[in-house]
Parts: sequence; structure tokens; C-alpha cells
Amino acid sequence: MVICDVDFRLQAIAYQVTEESPNSLSGRDKRVKRHIESGCRPVCACAFPIAWPGGLAFNRRPMVCRLQLGQALGLFAAALLALGTAGCRVARPGAYPIGLYSVGSETNLAEIADAGFSLVAGPARRGFLDAAKANGIGVMASPGSSAGDHFNPAKVRSTVAKLDGHPALWSWYLIDEPDMQRVSPERVEAAHRVVKRAGASKPTSLVLFRGDEAQWYGNIADITMIDRYPVPWLPLANFSQHIHKTRLATNAERPLIAVIQSFDWAAQPESILPGEENLRPPTERELRSMTYSALARGANGIFYYSYAEMRLKERKYPELWEALKRVVKEVRRREALFAADHVWWPKAHHFENQDTRFNAALEASVQSVLLRVKRGDGLLPPGHYILAVNTTPLPHTYRFRLPWKTTGQVPVLEEGRHATTDGSWVVDRFDPFAVHVYGPLPAGK
Repeated sequence: MVICDVDFRLQAIAYQVTEESPNSLSGRDKRVKRHIESGCRPVCACAFPIAWPGGLAFNRRPMVCRLQLGQALGLFAAALLALGTAGCRVARPGAYPIGLYSVGSETNLAEIADAGFSLVAGPARRGFLDAAKANGIGVMASPGSSAGDHFNPAKVRSTVAKLDGHPALWSWYLIDEPDMQRVSPERVEAAHRVVKRAGASKPTSLVLFRGDEAQWYGNIADITMIDRYPVPWLPLANFSQHIHKTRLATNAERPLIAVIQSFDWAAQPESILPGEENLRPPTERELRSMTYSALARGANGIFYYSYAEMRLKERKYPELWEALKRVVKEVRRREALFAADHVWWPKAHHFENQDTRFNAALEASVQSVLLRVKRGDGLLPPGHYILAVNTTPLPHTYRFRLPWKTTGQVPVLEEGRHATTDGSWVVDRFDPFAVHVYGPLPAGK
């Protein structure tokens, strides 16, 4: 945990959205992407990719841990056996990754699963993993030693050998905020290699504190994560900005997980600077705005920090936990949107009040993206949608140009209304931190 970004800079950064072709993905990144998107309750052995002759899943270098044909056939047979006998709970294909930090006890897993979470950051302990499997939850766990000066390769090799094959293990967590801890990219890379050479089939992961540092760390682990905890010290735009920086610095196909603040800094008195006052947790509006900002800026999944601060430390924050559950429930209801493809369009937009058109990060106060839902459902039929998120505590009247001209009305998802449009532009009112989803968009002329 950190106090705040004392080097916070209000700067504009170039915005670019590209639509990636699945054919452009490397073999490694295809496997990781499938792992992330294959339900993210990977609690059956068959849910994980297995290694084939010529390379090992999730290995950066194909020459490491190559399998002989007989070994590969043995693994294949084991996978088939697990498929028939596992009898464990697996989320439906395509379930969006929603995780929760600081879950250390098996006794809490049922509550967490019932709340809609599919992942936790927890201990590399067989009993905990068994309980996670029983509750349909995947676990991100340390391999026994964190990257850095005191990294213990022998302990890592032992932990990986014992637990990598456990069906509830989702990822090996290399290090927390190496950029804040001043652990060099070379040391993190070395830890990643040790995990892979130990025979790990599960992907590695790490979390960064600053999106600026993603140029150095962002392509080391199989899964890149970024955490920003702005409330109440920084504007929410800081959160969105650092996700965007991380997305631009990492391979476009690499899974990116946004870690969202769901705690009050007062729960960590050791981290509070002298004189800090008016500490509070995020409001439900702020939680919701950050969640949708993560989607808008290209995150492939979300974690929230943390369960311990909300539920275990003096149980002081029941309202925050209830608010978070409502947000997670909404994400689950709208999974088709969160799993949608980002599509570039020649966006044009306009703010009624020009004085407030930029947020504190010098980006547009309202972020809008075009999303294509391929596999829809009753709530979100297949088609194109525009997601717009107000990143500020100010109201806005916001206009944006549609990707094509239309003669039909533009529905606003789950709001029982249609947006005002002339067939080319949409205009709508945004309350502080409001989120609106428009679509499915009518067919163009």
C-alpha cells in the first residue's frame, strides 16, 4: 500500500484506440488471453491450457521447459481424466474477471463468491486452494517469495512444484508495486524466469503503482495490473489516466487488470501523512465511475482493494461492502458489455460548458468509447454501444457524434428512455460521476 502519488503531474497524453485482430496475437498471449477469458473461475484442471511439444504455455522463451512427446501425451491424458472426474464448479465461458484483494481465510470465500467475485488474492496454501475450488473461485497467490533483494529461488521452485497443478490456482503473483518498492525490472524479470523454469503452467502477474512505469515493467509478467487509490487525495481522473498509460505501454493483446480502491485510508493509519484529515472511502458513485472507467480505458478485468479493510478491520465499513456488491452485481448483469471489443471511430464531441471540458488529468471530462458486443443476451443484444463516463464531480451537458447517421432512436441502457438525437449527434446530461450506455445503436444509413 502507498500513501499517494507525490509526483502527480497534470498532463495530457495522446489517445489512440486500435482494433486488434485475433490473428495478430502471439502464441503466448493467445494462451494468456484464453486463460483470462475462459471463465476466470478456473477451478477444473481442464480450464487451463496445457503445454504441447515445441513450447510451454505462458513461457516467455519457448526453449524453457520443453516437453517431450511422451510427456505431452501424458499431460493430455491427465487433462482428459480431470475433465471427466473433476466435478467442480466452473463459471460459464466468458465470465468477466472480478477479483478481491486481502482474502486470507477460507471462511470468507462463500460470502465472496455469493457477492459475484470470481478471483481473490490469497495464500498459496493447499487448504485455501481447496476451499476456493469448492466455491468456484480462482486464486492469485505468491509463489513463496516476492521479486527483489530477498527473492528465494529455492522456495519458489518448491512452491510451484507443489501447487502449480492445483485447479484453483489462477496466477503466480510476482510482486506488489515494484516501481514503488524500487525493485528493478531486471530483478522482476529474473523472478519471472525462475517461476517459468520451475515448470509453472499458470500465468505470472504483477501490479504497478504508476502507469508511467509500465514502459519498463508492463511486458514482463503474463498479466499486468495497475492500482490507483485516489480518494480523497486525488481526483478520480488520476485513476483513469494511469490505466490508460499502462494500456498504451503494454502489448495491446496483453491482459490488463485495473485495481480499484474500495477502502478508507483511515483503515491504514501507518500510511497516513501527518495532518491528513477528512479521510473517507469511495462513494458508490465513485466506485461505479472507476469501474466503468477501467472498461473505457481498455482493462480486461478488475480487482478491488480490499476485503480486509471493508469486512475484517473492526467491521467499520458495512455500507461500503454493500455498495461494492451492488456495483459487482451490475457488472455481472452487463458482462456482455465488459467483454465487448473496443472499436475505433472518428469521435467528435462537445461540452456545453467549455470551462469544464477537461478533467484534472487534462483529458476530456466525459470519456466515451465505442464497443461491439458479439455475443449478446437479453439485456444487451449483439450490436454497437457507446459507453460514456463522467470522471469529474461536476455536471456536464455532453454531445457526441454517432459513428454513422441513423434515423432510429438511441436507447439508454436500463434507464427507460432514449437519448436526444438528430440522427448524427447525441446530447445528454451527466450528473457527477454518472455513467450512461447508449445502444444498441440503430443501423446506419
